[in-house]
Amino acid sequence: MPRCMSGSSVPGLAAARDRSADVAIVGTSLGGLVAATLLAQRGRRVVLIEHADAVGGGAGAVATPDGYWIDFGHRDGHDVTDCEFPWHHGAAAARETGVAIAMRALVPPLRLHRLDDGAVIGGGDWSAAGFLRLAEDYFDCPHDGLEEMRGVMARLAGASPTEIADALPVSLGTWVAENVRHPGVRRALVQMATVIFHPRPTEASIGRLMQFFQNPKGTGGPYIADDDEVGAMQGLIEPWARAIRAAGGEILLGWKPVEIVVEEGRVRGVVAVDRTNLALEVHAPVVISTYPSWENFDLIDERLFPTDFVRDARALAAHRADLIGWQAALRRLPTVRASGHPDDHPGWNRILAGPERRYFAGWHLPSLTSRRAAPPGHHLIALVRAQFFAGSSKSGQPWSAARRDLDAAVAYLQRFYLDLDDCVVWSAYQYAAAPQSMSWLWAGVPRHGVAVEGIRGLLLASSTVEGPAGIVDLAAYAGRAAAEAALALA
Repeated sequence: MPRCMSGSSVPGLAAARDRSADVAIVGTSLGGLVAATLLAQRGRRVVLIEHADAVGGGAGAVATPDGYWIDFGHRDGHDVTDCEFPWHHGAAAARETGVAIAMRALVPPLRLHRLDDGAVIGGGDWSAAGFLRLAEDYFDCPHDGLEEMRGVMARLAGASPTEIADALPVSLGTWVAENVRHPGVRRALVQMATVIFHPRPTEASIGRLMQFFQNPKGTGGPYIADDDEVGAMQGLIEPWARAIRAAGGEILLGWKPVEIVVEEGRVRGVVAVDRTNLALEVHAPVVISTYPSWENFDLIDERLFPTDFVRDARALAAHRADLIGWQAALRRLPTVRASGHPDDHPGWNRILAGPERRYFAGWHLPSLTSRRAAPPGHHLIALVRAQFFAGSSKSGQPWSAARRDLDAAVAYLQRFYLDLDDCVVWSAYQYAAAPQSMSWLWAGVPRHGVAVEGIRGLLLASSTVEGPAGIVDLAAYAGRAAAEAALALA
């Protein structure tokens, strides 16, 4: 029987009793948890309904039996995450609620590896100024193009809201062809988008790139969670769940939402089922969904949504990505071959392949920043490769081909490290089904707001919302906005 957590467990069939609440929340990814914390602390009766058996949805991490925390969410979770995050709106929500988030800044946040020639370049940050400083070393910008590169970066970082809106449907490839004179600067800008994270950078929206440089990132970041009790990204999740329970909110785990009830243009609550299909109804005048926009059509007849919402949600879904990876438990830190010292780089490593420097894979050592990511004295390495759907209903690369690419990335790690094989306790491939990456953040498709026209009481707090925030922090932004809207409704 699913667990029901609200400070104490509710045994047996009692968990299936119907409930009334001021606000029902579908899913326990970050946006829903932030919203629930804000609402519960302001005296609202809040019930969260989660399909998985732990909080976090697609934004959390799961512990193996031997104590390693694996990122990229729960099997039944929704929404998405990343393994490092800016923290501006999340920091504001934490201050408002008194929730303490333990985390460490990644300094430096990025190290670049070129697969074809073995070059390794360290340093850098995620700001426009930071990328400009590394234009020559990272992005092969020729010296005689630096002045134009400086002007282009200033233009991107200083674009007005109107310019950004107009540029959303324009691809990077089209924009640089029309606005950048020097071919070396064009190449550098494409490589920059690749490093930020896009395997087909010329298709990325130039408007979204403008937003990337303008989105507030907080101070000292990006960050990795470093909780006292749980490891990896679960450390960003659990503090909110603790605060919700402390404020009297209820979190129902193991209940799959099957319908958001809408009658006469307004929500009435949520219906969910457990693993035996016993039904539970939470009656509420306000429902917050943390699901990506198109997944709400599984819970509400899409004909009830505005036509432009449906159109944009379907277009956004075409930009999904799944994620394949290789996780390895380590008995000690591997030694970098070139230096002869154990690896101490806390940030991400990007692998770029071929003369065109296409995105190939990336890895990091979460145990360098999250104390609970691995058992004491041990470490964890996480190698991942995103597979963008490119408009298809399934990833364009079958498993056999994907595994060959993974194996090539692992072979690179074995060259980069002197003793990787001797360090490995166990290793396993990972497959996280879509949506499991931040691919749609680069899509030139309008995203939605928090409220839905024509469905009173329905609010959306997922990573597909439109807002001035980066990955992960975008969910916190949505959670804050949804809580404010719910307070006005409930």
